[in-house]
Amino acid sequence: MNTELIALLKTNMGLPLLPGLAADICVAASRIGTLIPASVIERIEPEGHEDFIFSLERIENIGEEIKPLHRAHWDETEAHRHGLPFNPDYETFIRYERAGRYVLLTLRRGGRLLGNCAMYLDRSAHTQTIIATEDTLYLLPEARKGRAARHFVAYVENAMRLIGASEINITVKTANKAARFFRLLGYRHVENGLNKILEVENV
Repeated sequence: MNTELIALLKTNMGLPLLPGLAADICVAASRIGTLIPASVIERIEPEGHEDFIFSLERIENIGEEIKPLHRAHWDETEAHRHGLPFNPDYETFIRYERAGRYVLLTLRRGGRLLGNCAMYLDRSAHTQTIIATEDTLYLLPEARKGRAARHFVAYVENAMRLIGASEINITVKTANKAARFFRLLGYRHVENGLNKILEVENV
């Protein structure tokens, strides 16, 4: 029985079906509901490396703070999409986070947010194991010196392992040298992704 869905419907009975509520109902009605319980995700503990702190955070709590980091990431690595609007849907990130399907790991120094890795979590229909798929992995240039990036990726891997993921999928852009970095960390080149921006025709 999907108690989350039943409770949501009871609470909102008689209210207009606004987009936010409709999205909440869709998440609650999904075939497995919450994928990774919050109690499991919260096992991820902070770690330090030199003067950096790596930790689990909730995008729900740092939404305003993370926006400039997302913008910097977009400006640096997403040139192929700059004809499209930059308009992240933070409410959807939060819904996925609440459903145990999105995890945000951060890198800070002196309390300042300098990097993040956001992972979508899902269960493979082919293997029935948990797959972590990178949505964002970005460090500001000042956090790329030394071995901070290498240690941060190791922290991400350990966090995914801790919550039960068997596989990590990361994409790298041709605009930078990240592919070489990840190969040195044991990631294999297993596919090529292609992108096409569709022109909107006036009807």
